[in-house]
Amino acid sequence: MSDSEDVWDLYWEVCLRELEDLGKREAILATSRLIRNLAESPKQPVRLLELGCGEGQIIGTLVEAHAQVRLINASCGVDYSPPAIEKCRRYYPEISFIEGDFTDQGLMAGLGHFEIVLLVNALHEVFSAGYSTELGEVDVPESKRRVEQMLSNAVKCLMPGGYLVLFDGVENPGEIQEKLCIRFRNWQARSRFDSFAREYHPFRISYQESSDPFEVELSVRDFTRYITKSIFLGKELWQTERYESYQYFNEAEFREAFTRLELAICELRPLTVNYEKWYSEVEIVTPGVDFPVEHILIVARKPGGLG
Repeated sequence: MSDSEDVWDLYWEVCLRELEDLGKREAILATSRLIRNLAESPKQPVRLLELGCGEGQIIGTLVEAHAQVRLINASCGVDYSPPAIEKCRRYYPEISFIEGDFTDQGLMAGLGHFEIVLLVNALHEVFSAGYSTELGEVDVPESKRRVEQMLSNAVKCLMPGGYLVLFDGVENPGEIQEKLCIRFRNWQARSRFDSFAREYHPFRISYQESSDPFEVELSVRDFTRYITKSIFLGKELWQTERYESYQYFNEAEFREAFTRLELAICELRPLTVNYEKWYSEVEIVTPGVDFPVEHILIVARKPGGLG
């Protein structure tokens, strides 16, 4: 490792010490490496576009850290929330922020082109928005089509040779309708699960009781959604989290979608952060079954050359 890399490792260790959000942390670290690699060519501009930027912490932190990189202040964030965009503009006045829905193809077409596009915990919201009142849950085929269309629109905002950085939830790789049995550690955990099953919106949660009140049988699909949402149960954030499914594509589907979009995957890492919290909540009774991988980080490159 070079001295420069050592310095950056120390910088981010200190800078991100208080940051608990796994997606923001991993996206910042991956994108910082890309910026530094591109900036090795002194005439190479590096402009970032973050879709679904929230309050701008990711793009703002990156632009501040790499302020000397050519044209990085020409970076842009997009979010549909007026209060979030107001905070972005107040905290990071050197960056352009647009209030709008990044699923709007007209808006996307007018954004221009960037060396790096970030999608961090953004596409699962596109998927979850595909709730069908007729079905009483998300229309999965249509919602997956919408996600891939959104990915395609994001790729159109990339310069040839540019990079897409995606961090989001990932679906179980196996048969998601397969059944498994779980056992809750205590009554509080059982009560939280009952609240989840009643209130979770994207899918109807089905489960089978057993003679043991601490045990239930449910599908891998429903278990994955329960366990990845369990940290929010009983908290204020549950009122928004209950409307979103983190999972939409499994790893193979991500790879297939990126291939169809002619993106070359440079890095792909499944990640999880909540294993210990899950284990304190519930035990998986079914032999040979473990807790699911929670998230995925993908860095991919568009064909062509920068510079």
